[in-house]
Amino acid sequence: MGKSQEFLALLHSMEAAAHCDVRVMLEGKSGTGKEMVARAIHQFSNRNGGPFVAIDCGAIPENLFESELFGHAKGAFTGADRTRTGLIEEANRGTLFMDEIVNLPPVMQAKLMRVLQEGEVRPLGANQTWKVDVRIISVSSQSLRELVARKLFREDLFYRLLVFPIYIPDLRERNDDVTLLANHFLQKIVAQQGKQAVHFHAHVLDFIKQRVWPGNIRELENFVERLVTLTPANTKNIDPGVLPADLHLEFERFQTFQDRMVETRSFHEQLRVRECEILQDALVASGWRQSKAAQRLSLSEQNLRYRMKKLGIHKPGR
Repeated sequence: MGKSQEFLALLHSMEAAAHCDVRVMLEGKSGTGKEMVARAIHQFSNRNGGPFVAIDCGAIPENLFESELFGHAKGAFTGADRTRTGLIEEANRGTLFMDEIVNLPPVMQAKLMRVLQEGEVRPLGANQTWKVDVRIISVSSQSLRELVARKLFREDLFYRLLVFPIYIPDLRERNDDVTLLANHFLQKIVAQQGKQAVHFHAHVLDFIKQRVWPGNIRELENFVERLVTLTPANTKNIDPGVLPADLHLEFERFQTFQDRMVETRSFHEQLRVRECEILQDALVASGWRQSKAAQRLSLSEQNLRYRMKKLGIHKPGR
């Protein structure tokens, strides 16, 4: 979800990747939605009738990698009381999403190279190989180029995986989307919690827009969920009063900075900001019914709609 130029460029890359059956490498920071992007590419590709299998390479003990990826035959090792299909074979005719592929041990990097070259897997302890047709979408939150330069990742595997790289921008690069995302999460979480909040107070929304989000979209969603949780059930507007105690100092500093900025604004800039706040407050109080809000402000509906369009005011979710 987004409308920034950076997000639109991401959508174009995803569309191109979906239409071509090539290996994709996603690059981006934590919390930017890399698995969601991978699932979208799979869903809109000609492999969408096959499975989407996800594996977090950072969560598998090194001694279990081969069994997890390639499977094993019964009796291959102590405790192998049955034959098990590996994740690569499970993803046959579909997509294998390999998160944090940087954690793949060197021995497994060599074995994965063979899969990419030959299109076959051999389960641990088995005498046969099995043909597989798998599209790999890989992810690393670290720069694989740097790791290759430091001899920490196989160069030949890197170039096998780097057929179609896609960069996923973080929230600092798509700040124009923060308001859209925050309002989306507000509607979603309000519905989950059975609350009635429909809008952020202008000061809270400004605070959200200027914050640094190292955890990106995941952190933003968790933050909105926290605010909704602290908001009384019948409250329509999420105001600064619900901010948790650990954010009070940060919010006060932000307000001080905003006040200084206001002092330097021109008369027309200050007037525009204040008009926007007045209209939003009236719309929220009226449940976003324009006729009622216009009556509250002693304006005609036509005049209200004109001012909303001029100031870019929209009901959350539209």
